[in-house]
Amino acid sequence: MISLMAEKLMAEFERMAPYAGYAPVSQLTSKDVERYLKTLLWLRVCTVLNSADKSSVQYRVLKKNLAIPVLMYQLLMCIGKAYDSEYNLEFVPAYSITEEDLLSPDEMAGLSSLFRSFENNGMKVVYGVPKDEAGELDFMAMSHVNDVVISYKRSHPSFAFLASFVRQQKLNEVTGLMSRVIYGYDSDYKYQLDALLSAING
Repeated sequence: MISLMAEKLMAEFERMAPYAGYAPVSQLTSKDVERYLKTLLWLRVCTVLNSADKSSVQYRVLKKNLAIPVLMYQLLMCIGKAYDSEYNLEFVPAYSITEEDLLSPDEMAGLSSLFRSFENNGMKVVYGVPKDEAGELDFMAMSHVNDVVISYKRSHPSFAFLASFVRQQKLNEVTGLMSRVIYGYDSDYKYQLDALLSAING
């Protein structure tokens, strides 16, 4: 779903470009946008865990000013530490990013500037990776396994839509026998993504 969101955002760049062949867009691919989104996801998890590893420290100042598409920002806000007092479960996010997917600070700054430049054309963005380490319990309690979003809690379907962007196999291994609420399939959410991005960016 992250790659699909990247494709849709790339299509938005092409639609909003001032003319065909506009260099900043024509030199960009949906894979570049996907790497940007995955690096944002990694930065959010590093922020939640107060990670001070060498690779994340170099992004410290930059992440406060990055332009983030509204839908991606909503997803980032849901990711964080959460505690379910009813079942005595604590959720802490984890995310491993490959070297191939990790953009350098300069690459992140360049793509952020492009998102910022399209803001006047209708691209909706929010600035800065969320700082609060708390996440949404309803989101963190969901699993996304084999193209199905499930949970052991009854929650608003919007959390299931957001959960469809992130695979959570390990969570299912822990809560699998409890997870009996089915929220939908990837195929359902793909159609919703189209409609939502069109509505957000006009």
